[in-house]
Amino acid sequence: MESKGNSNSKKEVEEYSIKKADEISADEDEDSILIGRTIACHALYPILVESHLNCLKLCLGDNEDIDHSVAADIKLNSSVANQPDLDQFMEAYCMTLNMLKEAIEEPQQESMAFIKNMHSQLKELMENPSSTALSPSQGKLT
Repeated sequence: MESKGNSNSKKEVEEYSIKKADEISADEDEDSILIGRTIACHALYPILVESHLNCLKLCLGDNEDIDHSVAADIKLNSSVANQPDLDQFMEAYCMTLNMLKEAIEEPQQESMAFIKNMHSQLKELMENPSSTALSPSQGKLT
């Protein structure tokens, strides 16, 4: 059987652990906010957002409207200190988004070319139905 003192000490340890976890979580939230602000103030951030929106446009197609107010509201902040690691990350991320856009575009273009080719062939068949119609007696193409 547990003693009363042992039970209280377990409860205190649990409460202390929860309190520390909350403090760590709050610190991580503050760090995340700081990192987000640093990235948003970077000179390449507008390019990054534009690249991201271009990928979304391809995925959504012409039927969907994308809110451009986010990209329009971005202001450059020249007071950001020189951060080579962040510069390198932003450049790599922008390049990756552009490569993703190209990777998305290529199959779409191939699909559109195929569809246009099929459409023109069907249109041709509709204009000249007698040259490719089935012969009723033979059941074969004439």
